[in-house]
Order: sequence, then structure tokens, then C-alpha cells
Amino acid sequence: MPRLRTRRLPMLAWLTLVLSCSAVGIYWWRVDAFYEHLNTEALAQINLRAVELADAVAAHTETTIRSVDLALRHVRDEYAAGRDIDAVVRTIRESFPADAIVQVAVIAPDGYLKKTSIGTFERTYLGDREHFRAHLDTPDDSLFISHPVLGRTSGVWTIQFTRPIRHNGEFAGVIVLSVAPQYFADSHQQIEQGGRNVVSLFRTDGSYLVRTPRLLDAMGKRLPADRPFLRADAPSQGSFRAAAAFDTISRTYAWRRLSGYPVVINVGLEENVQLARVSADRERAYFRTAVGSAVVLLLAGVVSQLLRRAASQQEALVASEQRHRSFFEKNVSVKLVIDPEDGCIVDANPAALRYYGYPRETLLGLRMSDLNGLSPEQDRLEMHKALHEERMFFTFRHRLANGDTRDVEVYSGPVEVDGRTMLYSIVHDVTARRELELRLAASEDLHRNLFLTVADGITVMDRDGSVAAWNEAALSILGVDIDGMRARSYLMYQVDGTQLALSDYPSSRAARGEFVDHQLYGVQHLDGRRVWISVSSRPLRVGGAMEGAAAVLSLSDITKLVEAEESLRVAESVFEVASEGIIVTDAENRIIAVNPAFSVLTGYEHDEVVGRRPSVLASGIHDAGFYNSMWQRLDQDGRWEGEISNRRKDGRLYISWLRINVVPERLGRGRRYVGLFSDITDRKREADAVWRQANFDALTGLANRKLLEDRLQQAIARAHRNHTSVAVLFIDLDRFKPINDKYGHAAGDELLRQVARRLENCLRDEDTVARLGGDEFIAVLPDLQIADFPNRVAEKIVSVLSEPHRLGAHIVDVSCSVGVSLFPADGDNPGKLIAAADAAMYGAKQAGRGTWQRV
Repeated sequence: MPRLRTRRLPMLAWLTLVLSCSAVGIYWWRVDAFYEHLNTEALAQINLRAVELADAVAAHTETTIRSVDLALRHVRDEYAAGRDIDAVVRTIRESFPADAIVQVAVIAPDGYLKKTSIGTFERTYLGDREHFRAHLDTPDDSLFISHPVLGRTSGVWTIQFTRPIRHNGEFAGVIVLSVAPQYFADSHQQIEQGGRNVVSLFRTDGSYLVRTPRLLDAMGKRLPADRPFLRADAPSQGSFRAAAAFDTISRTYAWRRLSGYPVVINVGLEENVQLARVSADRERAYFRTAVGSAVVLLLAGVVSQLLRRAASQQEALVASEQRHRSFFEKNVSVKLVIDPEDGCIVDANPAALRYYGYPRETLLGLRMSDLNGLSPEQDRLEMHKALHEERMFFTFRHRLANGDTRDVEVYSGPVEVDGRTMLYSIVHDVTARRELELRLAASEDLHRNLFLTVADGITVMDRDGSVAAWNEAALSILGVDIDGMRARSYLMYQVDGTQLALSDYPSSRAARGEFVDHQLYGVQHLDGRRVWISVSSRPLRVGGAMEGAAAVLSLSDITKLVEAEESLRVAESVFEVASEGIIVTDAENRIIAVNPAFSVLTGYEHDEVVGRRPSVLASGIHDAGFYNSMWQRLDQDGRWEGEISNRRKDGRLYISWLRINVVPERLGRGRRYVGLFSDITDRKREADAVWRQANFDALTGLANRKLLEDRLQQAIARAHRNHTSVAVLFIDLDRFKPINDKYGHAAGDELLRQVARRLENCLRDEDTVARLGGDEFIAVLPDLQIADFPNRVAEKIVSVLSEPHRLGAHIVDVSCSVGVSLFPADGDNPGKLIAAADAAMYGAKQAGRGTWQRV
């Protein structure tokens, strides 16, 4: 084993200390990382539990709120119908836990308490309450959930669930269902038991609705605004860690935002209990690691001291070795010492090691025959000549360690080493010189082959103007044979079509010493075909194989390129003058070109849209599904065509007919999308007007008989599938003709328009009301599941139309008779149902008018 040098032992001593310290540090890092991982896993388990509890609480709370809202709607409907609500309130109280429903109240339109379920009350003004103001000046019928409020009448904290009361479309007050927060808190008790966990309900503005535990402390409070679920862009669910504002306890929280209500569920689980066990284990592990680290570092110090002591003992030996064989080892020439008896290499300098590529031990184990490839007999013969100085210069091919073979010249002679005669050899690499000689010999063949096989045509001109040499490509491009090339019998033309004289041919100009650089010419072949070529020339040196030659010309056939350029010029003209808007985008759907018609149609100039996406024109009318379908069709078929609504730069909407084609990818260029569009807004507007004229009554704006029968047929088909009912109400005004005769046709028309508006207000959005003509109307009520619903609608229509009408300065009274028929009981098609309702209407007239009658 080789002795270590003196300077390496101190380094090894320091390395021992460094590695020991590094190992101790890495072990400490791994221990700390392990317990950090345990800590992270504990937090992940807490987070998972919080998420599961948040889901459960959210589902339970949403069901509870839905039950409260259902009770609220029921009370409102009964009150709006004019019926006594005390029995309904008692039923609601009985259906909820005791003390859950604090009170049911009605607030009049003026803001004063009109009715409450808690008994007698003073005249109390509630118009400043948010649950009253939320329903003013809005047609919205959504459920409102208030902050917890301290009731002025009940004297307890409640959450107000409210909806508006409307009469004939007018605001008629607010119905209030006051729910005790404790009702929600009781259902959360089991979640927060056994620790300091918390379950809270918030409004979306951060105000507390319920908190378990410490419910009363939370009333009237708000969360800090930095909670993640209070941000405007917050998702519907998530989790976070924070210290509570109430008790500064660190918890993991999970929230869920209810989809149908402005309420956020937040469940917080205490972290300290779970993390305490991990912390105790970590402290014990740190103690054990500290003891082990001290032992390792002590042993490393002892080993380091021993290594430094060994270094000082070898100092004298190292100094002696540095002076050994300086001349032999530092010389840049390759030197070998060879035993002539067996051809073994006895010694080699560093230059030899670098040259042959072997380690010293390997090279000294080789024979010369391993390097020069000679047989043992031939190798002994050559060494004998060198040993006896019969010959001192040799030429061999030596094999290197990487397998390369190099040409060498070896100078070898005898030398005395330790009393024995050895061969001292100096090796010179002459491979580069030999290779240069071979390359020079092959250079002429290489250039001649290039000349004959290059794709461009090449001709060489003598100074007298004759063609000295050419390749096959030149014959093909010029369309001549060898005799035609020598005679230059081909015809050449300028770009403008002017035929060139032979003296103006680029070959003649190059022979005269003129410079030709990528100039364009036309060439007439013998078969009449004309091609376009690009010609360049370079002067040739005097001397060498082509002595006397003046210049070399290169000819490139660019006919296809010229034709493509002409086609592109035509396409650009079409692009510029087209009346349709044209837009071109790249593979990333960014605009790379638009034509002038695009700017006329959209108002955007070329520089305003290039680099942007076509979504700059988006109107906001189409949803993501529309565009996804468009892109799917483009990917499948390579084209899409259809109607689309876009927005001009000035904000005006327009409808266009758009055709998009995909231009496939080509070498070096991604795919392109080309869109052509035209403005069809006026055409669509005219079509919509024709459709409306064909389907709606011009006087009242209601559906006409054609549209009515179509919708009735659809309602019957849907009811047949869903096993529901359809009602048809035939409405005829009473005493309309006297009013028309007395006040004139204009007043009669105004009366019909007012009747139409009142009928629309009596019906649902999915219902249809139509005017048949004169004073006859029909209403269709689809998808019915409540048996007496048509009766209530008929009563409402009779009541609403019987109220006075103002016609200018006159007040008039009319009534109506209504006939009701049902599918499937009274008919299975529109004609039968309308006829049955008509018959029932006449029955109502015979019964005294101003009433309704079923078939």
C-alpha cells in the first residue's frame, strides 16, 4: 500500500473532525426533521377531523335553516291569504324544541310591530332594524338572516329569519321568525365536549350568529377581518390555523359556506392536547442524541491527534522523495525505460502516463509488444538492434489505453540502471503529420465530389468566357445537355421579361471580373418552360488545379419560391379588401393579424388588438360551455361555424356569423386559426321582430293564440312525463263593452292593457297568459302538484280584476268570469282543455258573473 504523503495526514486529521461534526449535525437535523414530521402529521389529523366535523355541522345547520325557512313561508302564506296564523304558530312551536322559536311577528309596511306571538305588546317601531330595511325597495323574495338582536318586545337574544309580505305586487310588511341562538348551540354541544373545541356560525360579514361554548359572550361580536373565509374571493370551504380572539387558544379551523344561505360554519379543534405528546417524545430524543454526539466527537478528537503524530514521523521520508529523478519525471517528452531481456516497461515518466492513458501501475506491468503490436520474436529483434546500437531510430504504431492507435518515432539506446543494461527510449507522436499528408491527398477528391453532388448548379468560367466545368445540377436547372452548356444555347431574361444578350449573361459578366450577388433571372428551356433562378459568382485564384479559370457561379432554382410569393401577394390583396372581418391567431390564441374590415366592424385598430386574445371582443353573454364546445369542434373537425354575440370597442353589442378554420402546423411554425365574421345584427333584429309579431298580441304584449297552444302542448307533454297536472283558465271580462262604448276605443284598449299587467302579476314566472281577442284571455299553469292551486289562482284573478281601474280622469269597475279545466281530467290535448275551460267560464257567467267555476 503506498505511503501517505506528509501533507495529507494533517488534512486527514481535520477531515476526521469535520466529518464527525457533519455526521453529528446531520443526525441532529434528521431527529429534528422526524419530530417536525410527527408534528405535521398530528396537525394534519386535527385538520382532517375539523373538516369532517365542519361538513357534518354544515349539513345539519343547512337542514335546520331550511326547516325554519319552510315554517316562515307557511306562516307568511297563511297571513297573506288573510287567515288567522295563531294555530299555525302553535304548530310550528310544537314542531321545534322548547324555547327554540322565541316569537313569530309581523312588521307593518310603516315599520311598526303589527302582530307578535308573545301576546300583548306596546306600539314598537322596528323600521330601523336591518331585517326590515333589507326588504324595502327590492322585489327580491330571498330569506334574510339578521345579526343576533336583543328583542325590544321579547327581551332575549334572537336571530331574525325574515321574508317580505307582498299584496298585489306591493310591499305589505315583513314576516319575522325569531329563533334562539341556543337552539343551534345545543346541537353543537357534543362536538365541543372533552376539550376546548369550538363550533361557530357566522354571517358572511363576519358577525357571530352562534358560538359553542360561550354563546352569550359572542352575541353582537365580529371576527377580525383577516380570517380567510371573510375575503371576497374566499372559496366555499377551507381550513386555517389561528389563535382565537376570545381565549387566545391555538386551534385548527375548518369552514364551510352554506350554498343556499349567507351563513359560514366554522369548527375549531384545540391543537395543544395532540401536540403535547409529540413535544414530550422530542425532549427525550434530544437528550439521547446529545449524549451520543458527545461520545462521537470525543473519539474523533483522539483519532485526529494520532494522525497528526504520524505526519511528523514521515516528514524526513517525504523530503527525500521530492528530490528523486527530477529530470526524468519533469521532462515533457515521452520517456520509457525497458528491460531488453523480456521487453517489460520498467519505468515511465508522467508525460508517458498522460500520453498512453494508463495508470502508472498498469503501464509498468506491460511489455513493449503490448504497445507496438509486434510479435515477441520481432520485438526482441528490434530491441537487440537498439541495445547494440545497430539502429537507434524506429517507426511504430502504438496502441493507447482508449484503443486509439498513434504513429510514433522512437529514439532508443542502452543505459546503465542499478548495474543492469536497460533501453532508454524517447517517443515522439507523428500522427498529426501523417494525417495531414493523407488529408492533403484526399482534399482534391473531396472537393470534386462536392462539386458534382451539390444540389445547386455550379459552373466554372474561363477568362475567355468559355465554360470550363459544370455539374449535373447546372445542366438540369438550365435545361441543356453538355453541348448546349458549352454553346450557352439557353435563353435568359431580366425580371421584367427583357431577353438578355449573350454578353450580358451572368456567366459573361463573371468572366469579365464583375461581381454577381443573388440576382434573379428567367431561363427559357428548350421545351418552352420558363424557370426562375438566383445567380451568384465568386472570383477564383490563379494557380492550382483550375489555373486560368476566372470565376465560379452558383445557380439556384427558385421557381416555386417566386410562384409562392405571387400567391402570397394575391392573398394579401384579398385580405385587405375583403368586406368580412378577418382575424388570425397563433397556437396560443393570440391575435397576430386583422384586416381593415375587422377595424370597421369592431372599432379596434390593428395595433390595439395584436398580441391580445380574441376575448377582448367577448360580450359576456356566452358561458364557458359555449366556448368549450367551440374548441372541441375545432380540435375534432378543424373548423367551426355559428352565431356569436360580441362587443364593439364603444361597448355596443352586435351579433355576427363567425367561421373559424384551423391551419395545420408546418415545419418551424405552429398551427394558426383564421376567423371570418360578418355583422348580422340588423338581420337578427328583423327576424326577432317578425317572430314576435307572429307570436304576441300587438295591443297587450301577451302571447297570442298560436304561441299559447304551442306552450300548452309542451306543458301537456311535460306533465305526462312527470305525472303532474296542467290547468287552463279561460277569463272573460264582464261589462267591458259598455265601458268601450262610453269612453271610446282608446280607453278600452288602455283597460285591456291594464288587465294584461294585472294578470301577469297574478301568475308565476313559468305560467303563460295570452289574449285570444276582444276581452277574452287564457292562462296556462304547468307542472301542478297541489290540487287546489288553480282554484286559488282563479280566486286571485277575480279579486284583482274587480278592483277599480283608472282610465285617464275616469275610474271604472269591471269584473271577470273564469272557467277552469285540468289535464288529464278534462282533456288530453289543447283543443279539449280550452273548450272545457270556455264552457266552465260560461257557467260562471250564468252563475252571476264576477266568479269562477271548475268543469
